[in-house]
This record gives sequence, C-alpha cells and structure tokens, in this order.
Amino acid sequence: MDQVVGRALKHSADIRRAERELDIAAARQYADGLLPDPTLSFSTDRPGAEGFVPAFMVGLSYEVSALVDRPAKRRAADKAFEKQQLALEWTKWQVANHAYALYVNNASLERLEREVEPLVAYQKSVAERMQKTLARGDITRDIAVQAETAYRDNAQQLATLRQAHLKAGQELDTLLELRPGAHLALAVPPQPLEVPEEAVLHALVDLGQRRPDLLALRAGYAEQDERYRAALLAQFPRLDIGVTRGRDTSAIYTSGLAMSVTLPLFNGNRGNIAVEKATRESLYQEYTQRLDDAYTAVDGISSELSLLGDQLRNAQSTEATLEASVTQARRAYGAGDVTLPVLADLESRLLTQRIATAKLANAVLQQQVELCTLIGVSAIDHQPLR
Repeated sequence: MDQVVGRALKHSADIRRAERELDIAAARQYADGLLPDPTLSFSTDRPGAEGFVPAFMVGLSYEVSALVDRPAKRRAADKAFEKQQLALEWTKWQVANHAYALYVNNASLERLEREVEPLVAYQKSVAERMQKTLARGDITRDIAVQAETAYRDNAQQLATLRQAHLKAGQELDTLLELRPGAHLALAVPPQPLEVPEEAVLHALVDLGQRRPDLLALRAGYAEQDERYRAALLAQFPRLDIGVTRGRDTSAIYTSGLAMSVTLPLFNGNRGNIAVEKATRESLYQEYTQRLDDAYTAVDGISSELSLLGDQLRNAQSTEATLEASVTQARRAYGAGDVTLPVLADLESRLLTQRIATAKLANAVLQQQVELCTLIGVSAIDHQPLR
C-alpha cells in the first residue's frame, strides 16, 4: 500500500500541474521583486545655418513613484507563492487518500472475484445437472427453472463485479501512470478502520488553520489585500526625476534637473482600485463559503456513515448466518437429508449477500476517505496529514 501511495504522489498528473503552477508563482515572485529600470534619453538638432554647431540633449531619469507601491507588490507576490504551495499540499492530500481508496477497492474486488468465480461455476454445474434430472423426469420444471435463474442472476452479478474491478484497475493504472497491460500484484490491505468520532471533533476545532485549501484561500485573500493596497498607492501622481546635460547650437553646454508629474485628472487609477477591491471581497466570500461547506460536508458524511455502518453490520450478520446455514446444509446434503435444489438455493442467497456486503463495505470506505480528506487526516491511520 505504501508503494502505491508513494508512486501516486510521484506520478500524479494533478500534482505535476500544481507544481507547474508553483513554478509560475515563483517566477512572478522573482519578477515582482525586481526594481524598475532607469530611462536614458537622447536628442539632437542640426542647425541649417553656417556658424552654428549641432545641439544635443542627454537625460537620465528614474520613476521614483514606482518605489512607493513596490513593498505592497512584493508582499502580494510572497502571498501568491504561499497560496500555490498550499494548493500543491492540498492536491497531495487528495491524491494520497484517493490512491489508498483505489488500492483497497481493487484488492477487495480482486479477492471477492476470486471467491465468487468458483461459486458461480458450481451453480452452473448444478443448473446443468438439474436440466439432466428434468429430462429424466425426476424433478419438476419449476425446480430446474429456479436453479437456472439463480445461476443466470449470479453470473450477471459476477460480470458486473468484473466490470467494476476493471474500471477500478484502469483508474489506479492511470493514477500511477502504468503502461497498458501492466498488472499490479496487490498485497492484502489492512481492514479500514472506522474514523473515531473524537478525531472528527478535534479536527473541526481548528479546521481553518490546518486544511491547505482553506489556508490557500486565506493566503489568496492576503495577496489580494496587498494588491488593493498597491492600487491605492498607485493613485498618487507618477513622478519621474532625472538629470540632463546638453549643448545648444551656440556651443554652450548646460546641465539641469528634469522632473515630470502625471496629473490624475481623468483616471487616477480609480478603475484598478475598484477591481482590486471587488476581487478582495469576492475572495473573502469564497473563503467563508468554503469553510461553511466544509463543516456541512463533514456533518453530512458523518450522518451517512452512521447509516451505512448500520447497514453494513446488518449485512455482515446476515452473511454470517447464511454461511452457517450453507455449512449445515452441505453436511446434510452429504448425509442425504437435504436435496440439491435446497442447497443450491442457499448457496445462491449466500453469493448474492456476499456481493451486497462487499458493495456496502466499498461505499463505507469511499465515505471514510472523503471524510478523512475533509478533516485533514490520513485515511490509512487517521493521523494528521503532512
């Protein structure tokens, strides 16, 4: 199981995509940390009359106002990088728990398929024997039809089971990036443990401070808050200061100081301020909604797990009772006290119940994995994910 989860973390396409997003955030963080470049200007005039020399003007200026909002932009870039780091962590959490669920599901379906195949083959032989017995006139037609129907129903269930196993196997192969036709020999996994109620309650206390997706939203809000602050600072006039050195056509050299100011009469960066402010409010609403959804989802899954757990325990009890009945019936059949149709009917019921129990167990597992992901613990041992 550890090998499957480890390979999933190395080969998951979702994780690679999140890593690329992190690389982009790192590049933007580097870009936002660079200082603006100075501006060098040069102009020349050539006189059209005799006795004059060519004039020129050289200037070197720097946008001083760009330094005002630079700290806010750098802090925003840092928060953007932190947000992508947390998004990558959240993706790894999901992939690890998903790989574990696929592992247990595949191993369980494989084991159930091996158990069901000989039983269905046995029921097929029973149905064929019933047809021969019917041809001799030793049984009535309804008994033969009942045996044939039981075999067909269970054969259909086996086919459905194989399809589910094939689909789960393909999903696991895709997650692990295995080549087509590769077959995994899965060791028997430990039985999934029920998520302790105290673990759920403890996790909900500080869910907003532990779950990476919620922390990523908080970092995204902090980033947008800094961008809003930078937009507010950018509404002040743009200021360029520089020095000049020139010569006129009379060969007189001059040196001076140049300064240009943008007058915020029509724009004043008010449009960007409105956009950044609205975006910040949207991120705040998204965070609060995601947090509420998390608590609601945990409560809903906990209630559903309680119902599924009761159904699973009832199904397991019914299966155990049928297994005991089949064992007794087989001994009685060997002693000649039970007919073959009665034994075949009991075995068919046991097979149907075994498949139903396995489906319920898988449903419980999927819900447990979803719950563990939501509260930020490992689906394997219920320890906090790191």
